[in-house]
Amino acid sequence: MTIDLESLQPAVLPRSIVRAIWKHKRLVALVTLAGALLTIAVVVSLQPVYLAEALILVEGQKIPENFVAPTVQTPLEDRLDRLKQQVLSNERLWQLIEDLNLYPKQRTTRTRDEVLGYMRNDITIKLERNWSANRPGAFRVSYEAPDPRRAAEVANRIGNFFINENLTERSQEASGTSKFLDGELEDARRKLQEQEAKLREFKDAYNGELPEQEGSLLAQMSQDKAELLGVQDAIGRAQQNKLMYESALAISQDSMKNLRAVPRRSVDGGRSSFAAAPETELDKARAELREAQLRYKDGHPEIKRLKADIARLEQDPSQSPAPAGSGRSASSIADPDASSDPMRDSLLSSERLKADSTRAQITMAEQEIRSLDQRSRKLIQESAEIQTRIQKIPIREEELTTITRDYETCKANYHSLLDKKLAADVATNMERGEKAERFVMLDLARPPEKPVRPKRAMLTAGGTLFWLALAMSLAFVRELQQNTFLGEWELPAGTVVLGNVPELELSKHARTLAKAS
Repeated sequence: MTIDLESLQPAVLPRSIVRAIWKHKRLVALVTLAGALLTIAVVVSLQPVYLAEALILVEGQKIPENFVAPTVQTPLEDRLDRLKQQVLSNERLWQLIEDLNLYPKQRTTRTRDEVLGYMRNDITIKLERNWSANRPGAFRVSYEAPDPRRAAEVANRIGNFFINENLTERSQEASGTSKFLDGELEDARRKLQEQEAKLREFKDAYNGELPEQEGSLLAQMSQDKAELLGVQDAIGRAQQNKLMYESALAISQDSMKNLRAVPRRSVDGGRSSFAAAPETELDKARAELREAQLRYKDGHPEIKRLKADIARLEQDPSQSPAPAGSGRSASSIADPDASSDPMRDSLLSSERLKADSTRAQITMAEQEIRSLDQRSRKLIQESAEIQTRIQKIPIREEELTTITRDYETCKANYHSLLDKKLAADVATNMERGEKAERFVMLDLARPPEKPVRPKRAMLTAGGTLFWLALAMSLAFVRELQQNTFLGEWELPAGTVVLGNVPELELSKHARTLAKAS
């Protein structure tokens, strides 16, 4: 029974793979050993890279924010991004490269931008989150370099760059805020002064018609009305006094007339005396009329009655004055000054003085009436003016409301800016005194004792495993190329195996003949 080996397609079984590799174990061992040695040589030749880290703490504001509000309120992430752009600028990094003689080989073969790119790749900025409120409380600045001391020095230098740049930027930002508020405050002050001038001019122009003066105007008008009533009462009293004085003057004049017209001489105890004519009913009625006129007006019934009685008595002939003396002729009555009488002269002089005094009082009463009348007209005019001002108050109030609204707006804006300016000045002083939020070097970067790269043991193990896998793959591929059975497990199921022929070790001469054939 023959088997067509070409028609058979044995499956690749794990036993076949192991068998193929084992048949070429020398090849696998040699390739693996050579690869391991090569890997060790390459790993040993790799330059070590050291990583140095500097920890910078974000120290909070030392003064409570309830007392001093910070002017710089940019989140730390945004501020770090901006500081990173400033700290890692081309000029600053290149100056640092030249100062510390970094990347000497790259500077000879690479461009400046490429060298700067190498350095930026070696620098790492990493935020450290605080345990409270998930806020960043610190950040790390790390730098990779072949020299551990150089790595630590560069990390510390970059950390100091961040600290100094943060102080400078915060101070500049606070000062810029203060200067900006200075300009805004000056503009607000100018506008406020303009509004104050408008308000002052309006109040000066319409003084006495302002809403806040309404109470005083009403009080003044009430006072003028009360004073006007008093003046009118005073005028009435002055007129009554004038009537009384005029009545007294009329009595004095009548008395003087009677004394001149009806003189009489009497002798008593060897002394001569002068007796006036007896008083008649007509004289009594006239006296009563004068007294009534002082108390009542002309239309009063009592005055009308007295005037009627006087008119009746004046028509009665018996009420005319009669001669008062006996033994005197009519010629002596008609001429009272024909003979000298000391008593009559004394009475006439007294009546004259009384009449002159009464006339003076009448003159004073008239002057008082004129003065009171002028005062009354003045009070009436003032009341009319006050009434006019009160009527204009609503108009002035509307105009004043517009001016006052603009003034209050400017005033509120000015005070708001003033408060902000004072707060900004305090915050600026706080920034300059380093009492605000700042960066503090918590841990200086120290020269690392071990490099972070390369991981020599890992690389060596990985390289050896790689070469081992490569060698086994070569062995398996080589065995597949020979197209031979590796064992009876590769035969189809049911195939009867009659026997096994051991592998014969041919001599060198036989192998040569076999190859030649």
